[in-house]
Amino acid sequence: MLVTLDLLRPEEISRSQMRIKNPVLPLSSIAFATALRTGHGRAMQHVEQHGTNGLDDKIIEACVSCLSFDPQCEAERAPWLFSIVDRVKLNTKLVHAIEAMVHQPPPENHRDMAQRSAILKELAAAGSDDARRLLYSSLVRSSYTADVFAADEIVALDGKDGLIYAARQFGRWLQSDPDFWVDGYIIEQFDKTTGTERGLAALEREAASDSDVANYLAGIRKTRESSGSSSRFDATSYTGAEIVALVQKNPRDQCHWFRRWSAQAGSEQCETVFAALLASDEPEHVKRLFRCFAKTGLPRFDNRMLRWLTHSDEQVRWAAVKALAPITHGELRQAGKQLIADGDIANGVALLVNNFEAGDFSICAGHLAGLDDADERHDLAGKLLDLCEAHPGVGALDCLLEVYELSPCSTCRRQAVKALTDTNTAPAWVLAECAFDADPRTRALAGVERCST
Repeated sequence: MLVTLDLLRPEEISRSQMRIKNPVLPLSSIAFATALRTGHGRAMQHVEQHGTNGLDDKIIEACVSCLSFDPQCEAERAPWLFSIVDRVKLNTKLVHAIEAMVHQPPPENHRDMAQRSAILKELAAAGSDDARRLLYSSLVRSSYTADVFAADEIVALDGKDGLIYAARQFGRWLQSDPDFWVDGYIIEQFDKTTGTERGLAALEREAASDSDVANYLAGIRKTRESSGSSSRFDATSYTGAEIVALVQKNPRDQCHWFRRWSAQAGSEQCETVFAALLASDEPEHVKRLFRCFAKTGLPRFDNRMLRWLTHSDEQVRWAAVKALAPITHGELRQAGKQLIADGDIANGVALLVNNFEAGDFSICAGHLAGLDDADERHDLAGKLLDLCEAHPGVGALDCLLEVYELSPCSTCRRQAVKALTDTNTAPAWVLAECAFDADPRTRALAGVERCST
């Protein structure tokens, strides 16, 4: 059965309809908006083959609001969006849309401000003087924080002149607010953009006659001195007994730093914590003690740990899975299969990575489509990728196609494509679509001419 994904939302794709097939163009309005949000190449394919068909407003919305799942981890979306805007000649309309927002209250989502700055930089680089003016006026601070918008883009756009402009404004903010925190990131941005290490020297020359730039450089020196004098926390200095005592005496400390501890701790110290873990019936204690083994896994399997996999507290369950997943044991395999059967799919899949048997992909496939929550889909997509990368081959195809299609994250999609190309199982339609993907690294993978028809 052909699955026309342009007509379906992810939650409407049932397991019986897998495997995922090539979406049909032209896309529906909903499917086009979805592709703009996820960065799938089909959005560009649509406008190349069919124009906008009344979808201008959706393109504008994707440019002025950040729709990426996690822009800190995903590839910058603005260059791809601009390529669509430029292709369908929406440049002027987009500039006007952004200018109309100048007099509105700043968006609560700071990611939207960052997105607009990035889009304005692309528009300005393409020759729009109005976009350049708006970009420079977008150099603002977020109230009561050190967050600044548009500085990176101004430096990337105008090189040394942009660097001096941004540094001057930072110096003015420091003059009016001595607690304003600055570092040298715009200098690093300049050096990266120009391929030189001349940013600091350029500002030092300017500072000789510009007190604002001089204030900025003084602020950088103050930040560096402060960082150099602060003592760094050493998680590895704790003994196993001290770890156990800390958990018992500090109920409010979530102890996330425990994850760094076991990587350097000796086996004797790990055994001390493991013994306390086995002896404890207190979920809050257990959750934090499990974190000591999040990177390395427990020293060995003990079936007394299995009860925590089904605990009512989600954080306790996840901490137990992280500590148990590196271990290979038949009871963990059965526990993973049971979790999947009971609907705890992501945790179940995580336990199967090191307890895999032929045929397991069939019980792991088809679940992404049933998840409405983007965070849950992303979590499961990550576990499926771990499974597929640990056990590559044709059997992983359906799971990888699901991640490609249904993960909200373009980075997960790229990992799925890499796994497909590495195993020569990428369908031709996937590679054709990937050539237009929002992530340039995914586009590069499309040039690997290895596919399955």
